[in-house]
Amino acid sequence: MDRLIRTIVLEHKNKRIHLTDIESALKERGINLFADPSKQHRFIKTVETFIARGILEPLKGARSLQQYGRLPDKYTIHRDVIAGVGASLSPEHRNELISLSPPINIDYYVAHGDQYLRDRDHILRIDDLILRREECEVLTVNERSYELFGDEKAIAMPDEASVKGALILRNLRLTLEDIRAKQVFEPFFSIQKKDFSDLQGKAERTVLIVENKDTFWTLQQAVTDGVLAGIHLVVYGEGNAILKKFEYIATVGGVPDDRYRYFGDIDSEGISIYNRLRARYPEYDIRPATALYALILQKAGPAGARPLRRPQRAGPLSPFIDFFDAETKDAIRQIVTAEQYLPQEVLNATDLSRFGDDGLTSAF
Repeated sequence: MDRLIRTIVLEHKNKRIHLTDIESALKERGINLFADPSKQHRFIKTVETFIARGILEPLKGARSLQQYGRLPDKYTIHRDVIAGVGASLSPEHRNELISLSPPINIDYYVAHGDQYLRDRDHILRIDDLILRREECEVLTVNERSYELFGDEKAIAMPDEASVKGALILRNLRLTLEDIRAKQVFEPFFSIQKKDFSDLQGKAERTVLIVENKDTFWTLQQAVTDGVLAGIHLVVYGEGNAILKKFEYIATVGGVPDDRYRYFGDIDSEGISIYNRLRARYPEYDIRPATALYALILQKAGPAGARPLRRPQRAGPLSPFIDFFDAETKDAIRQIVTAEQYLPQEVLNATDLSRFGDDGLTSAF
């Protein structure tokens, strides 16, 4: 609706405009502000933004209208302000820039039109998130980073990423809260359900080992919420550290008779970690969490894989790849052979919420 209001204002035949003019134009397009409080709220925020950016100037003597959040009722339209926005931009891109949704701040990109064109795809993705903000779950920083920038390190570790996501957010003056993202801290080792100890010797227990920190927290929350009710213990692998840390499993009550599943990145290194872990602890029969890998491939596929950040030593794909069906094997082989990768952060809390226990745990 924000872009529609912008169009109505810019195409208005007079230099002055009344709020009811905009309301009537919206109604002609099938939008009734007073039938939907969320649309009314967005209307008010958009007009406030246009006032702050100097596109609309309240007339002297304008009356405050209660039904519009006490906004002034009459305005002068400053089309010259729009014309001066991002001088290097086309009229279409200028209009697009000034229509970005609050709390996005456009001051930096007004003065750096060329940079706007370079960052545009990411900015529009952020704008779309802001528009849907109330409907979006809070994701970890790395998960949201992958969603917005296609790189899970773009926000938290921009120097190692293909996109300076943190800089784009800073240019837009947005916080993690604005993009519905949260920082997660380093876990000690594992989080277990209350019945983990109680079930020893009575029923099969499932232990899930997770390579990366953000995904560890997402999966343990899914276990807590009952989305992955069949998982009884979630272990943070911390990359290669799991090769030594796994010795601690007995201390938290894990035994070889439990069912062990491993979940890591789809790349040479992630597969190598799994293969070495399985070889070092053969009595535990650790297998890949095939259902979770399948979800990554279903969501992103080989086409969504990115080039490796740094060279990785290629190792054997077996035994890791032997646990998958033929189609999944081909997809994994294609990604690794092309020296690309898919991070765990492709999979986030929103994805997991679409599946119940029967849809995931039973497929491990």
